[in-house]
Amino acid sequence: MKSQILKRFTGFAAVIGIAISLSLYSCKAQHGPVEGGHESSAGGEGAHAELEDEVSDVIIHHVMDTHDWHLADVGETEIALHLPWILYNSATGIEFYGSTHALAENEHYLEAHGNVYYVSSKTPVREFHFSTSKDPKLAAASAALVATERAELKKFETENAGKYAFVHHKGIKRDAAGAKEALIEHVTAYELVQGATLIDFSMTKTALHILIVAIVIFLMFTSVARAYKKRGGMAPKGLQSFMEPVILFVRDDVAKPYLHGKHEKFVPYFLTLFFFIWFSNLLGLTPLSSNIAGNTTITIMLAMLTMVLIVANSTKDFWMHIFWFPGVPIWMKPLMLVVELMGFFTRPAALAIRLFANISAGHFMVLALISLIFILGDNGHSAAGAYTIMPLSLAFSLFIFMVELLVAAVQAFVFSLLTAVFIGQAMETHSHDEGHGAEAHH
Repeated sequence: MKSQILKRFTGFAAVIGIAISLSLYSCKAQHGPVEGGHESSAGGEGAHAELEDEVSDVIIHHVMDTHDWHLADVGETEIALHLPWILYNSATGIEFYGSTHALAENEHYLEAHGNVYYVSSKTPVREFHFSTSKDPKLAAASAALVATERAELKKFETENAGKYAFVHHKGIKRDAAGAKEALIEHVTAYELVQGATLIDFSMTKTALHILIVAIVIFLMFTSVARAYKKRGGMAPKGLQSFMEPVILFVRDDVAKPYLHGKHEKFVPYFLTLFFFIWFSNLLGLTPLSSNIAGNTTITIMLAMLTMVLIVANSTKDFWMHIFWFPGVPIWMKPLMLVVELMGFFTRPAALAIRLFANISAGHFMVLALISLIFILGDNGHSAAGAYTIMPLSLAFSLFIFMVELLVAAVQAFVFSLLTAVFIGQAMETHSHDEGHGAEAHH
């Protein structure tokens, strides 16, 4: 028994270790120098400086949706899946490109930070450079210059709204000796083709992950359904034995207590909702760099489904409590209308924000802990700093991964439970007596 427990724990730790290692590789790749580095004024004639991504930009890149499914870079080899682009251009019609690289070959399509622009030329019309010196003696002067340049950029953007695409990139500039020289922000303006409407129908990484989760859920439930038909009346076995307690939990502890005896028709939806959020969260803990529930678009859509179900199953009493709250003096009814309307919209909003914040927080913490290795190691310029923090960083990352396994299920439960509560509140009926004030409110 002990040997089996040890074996399972070792295997689990190995999987978590691989996930952390691939995150480490991915962070390392993105902290590397950007091609076409700027020439250093401090390094002498012909010397070139590196322009590194800032840690905050690297972390945000990991949790944002993209058109390329990037896992890691091993040396010069990129491990990534380049998803196709499907674009509708009012000037040219529907266009298909197999990958970001194929899109880049078109002289009019500019891809930057996951967005695509239809431009007259890929030659910048204007460029803005903001450089804040790390030298304390030069910091004040460079800050004043940056403020002036930013004002100029803002004026240019205001005067040419809708005419240009503005692409931003921030980073850290180093001199030839490897020392940090300045914080750089580079903004380039490209002229847009006027009169052309561009709509992006491409499948992104998040959309592909949703499809994968949907396929997994479909296969699991169909397999369990076949097992029930084949093994009717027999004890559950295999996948069926894993799924049955969870299904009963969702039915008896999530839907049944709050839906006033009408829970059976909602059980399929709550099972889909629970397993979708749970499996999406678990997928986010794998080396696949997924962050479905950490995408506000997804959480907002799930919250909107909750709102649709609230409205579709609401009673007359529910709306009366919003627009003409019973049992209160008439002069208070306008105030109660504002309060109740705010409550109506903040319920689904709270669902979306809670799920997004809790899932994103785990990703941010793990990536921040891994980034400590590069921060204290000065991105490879201080091996002592990197090796000193590495054991502590990896230990805490492993701990956060363990916590996130629990959070993945808890957030699925909380979202499903609150959805059931809100729908149940909309289904309630009340007996009122306006003449007896608030005591008549049931």
